[in-house]
Amino acid sequence: MSGRNLNGEGSVYRRSSDGKWVAAAYVPVTTGGRRRVVKYGASREEANAKLRDVLDKAAKNIPAVTKSPTMAGFFEEWLTHLKPLVRPSTWVGYETNVRLHINPRIGKKKLTALSVRDVRLMVDGMRADGHKPRVIQYAHATVRAALEHATREELVSRNVAKLVRVERPAKLIEHEPMTVEEATAFLQAVRGDRVEAMWTVILMLGLRRSEVCALEWEDVDFGRGTLRVAKSLHRAGGALRELPTKTRRSNRTVPLPSRVRYALAAHQVRAQLVGAEPGRPTRPAGYVFVTRNGTPFEPRNVTRMFGDLLEANDMRSVRLHDLRHTCVSLLLALGVHPRTVMEIVGHSAIEMTMNVYGHVSLDTQRAALDALDDELGA
Repeated sequence: MSGRNLNGEGSVYRRSSDGKWVAAAYVPVTTGGRRRVVKYGASREEANAKLRDVLDKAAKNIPAVTKSPTMAGFFEEWLTHLKPLVRPSTWVGYETNVRLHINPRIGKKKLTALSVRDVRLMVDGMRADGHKPRVIQYAHATVRAALEHATREELVSRNVAKLVRVERPAKLIEHEPMTVEEATAFLQAVRGDRVEAMWTVILMLGLRRSEVCALEWEDVDFGRGTLRVAKSLHRAGGALRELPTKTRRSNRTVPLPSRVRYALAAHQVRAQLVGAEPGRPTRPAGYVFVTRNGTPFEPRNVTRMFGDLLEANDMRSVRLHDLRHTCVSLLLALGVHPRTVMEIVGHSAIEMTMNVYGHVSLDTQRAALDALDDELGA
């Protein structure tokens, strides 16, 4: 029996030169068009099984991979494809993981031959080398994201990284936002500061550091009493770059409460006098908050300035980002609907507003339980 099938069904036959069984079929391939794909087996049964697999994938419009790159080669291609699609900081994180942790362990493996065990051994190896759980989690997440791309492009049939369990890192320390008293004291402490308006905007509107650095005067509408958040400012590739906001919902227009409007108006008056002739103020343009040299603020320098302010005024040390937490927490404590808070600060999902930023202080909990005590009182 020849073992050959009808045209289009492929064929299985024994090679006379070495006795190996050969399965061959003309099917669509990843490089385009149709080509003769050949598989080998130690027995007729094994060759038949490989032929069925090739034909099943072809029937499902899954092209066959004619030449599998190494994982290192695939990661290089993936990172090149990804660079214009993600934020620079995200890309740098992926590239660092690939270079430092992934390629040294699985870079020589063929993409199509990568197994669940290979990925699990990578994770175990990182753990044995003393890497922290969060570093291991990020490296594993990078492999998983890359293989998801390979699955979408039909280079592999499944994402083996999804089948590997990774230790969940311990919960990060929960940072306490400012209380009402601390927030009030902070606003008093920054009165007269050259960028008092910047601190007021961050605290009262919950802007991210990158968003406040990217604000331009055209984003401030005193007539309507609104402020538009349309972009962010980041250091990437050795230079400050304007980028889109963190998410689509982060692109927003928010109303200006009186304190913020007055602070911005006073800041604009001072900006009009910079470099102007006596008695002839100029209309400010460009970034709202700039250094004394007129250049945009480095986001990391805003963080440093904030730390110096707290220290100079003997205030509790909190992160700059905690001013955003403070805005959300105080609004929720005032009974503002979470959906409204979500729109003000530009969260992508209401769960983020409630679970991550909606810190409930002990005083708020105490007041709630006291109210329950009163309700249940005799």
